[in-house]
Amino acid sequence: MNTLNISEAQDYLTVRKSEEDYKRIVDITHLLKNHDVKEVTGFLNECLRGKEKALRNLILIDKTSSRIDKFAGAIFRIMMAIKVLEGEEVNIIERPEQRAEEGRFIQKRHSGGNLRRRVRKNPDHDVQNRLSGHAL
Repeated sequence: MNTLNISEAQDYLTVRKSEEDYKRIVDITHLLKNHDVKEVTGFLNECLRGKEKALRNLILIDKTSSRIDKFAGAIFRIMMAIKVLEGEEVNIIERPEQRAEEGRFIQKRHSGGNLRRRVRKNPDHDVQNRLSGHAL
């Protein structure tokens, strides 16, 4: 296990509260000094099951609680850290950069699909249906 993977896994397990305040869900750098990777991933899997169980109970009690978001975020972070420690490929979603000249715009509705001509009230028109040729 190289230090880059350990650092990446620890980044998933660290939550920024403000610019200077960080909260670690689990400090795996400290755990990896005394234990091997399999033991740490086993511990993280146990933490994951505990968080999932707590989330299920919280949803049954109060679906509007803000703690649901915290549990869901912690579950996601623990799962990502486990994947990094197990050596699985983690796909990072990248957003394309937006340039100023490529701003979003609203497209006009394309009305070319309807080829039938409509009868319109026009004082200069002889009030005749153009398709059938009959007077209205």
